[in-house]
Amino acid sequence: VRVHSVRLPGLMAHQEVILGAPGQTLTIRHDSMDRASFMPGVLLAIKSVGSRPGLTVGLEPLLGQQ
Repeated sequence: VRVHSVRLPGLMAHQEVILGAPGQTLTIRHDSMDRASFMPGVLLAIKSVGSRPGLTVGLEPLLGQQ
């Protein structure tokens, strides 16, 4: 699996997954252009940190997904 990193002005985060077979590819891509896109998760974590015992990794436990 090849992994590379690109730094561009105006692009906060970019994730791309490319799956392929002979003669075809499927690309799934997500771009964030502004830090504001991360704010709902940041605010949820800040509001929840006082009531969480120990170490919490990821937002899944805060969203009831774990």
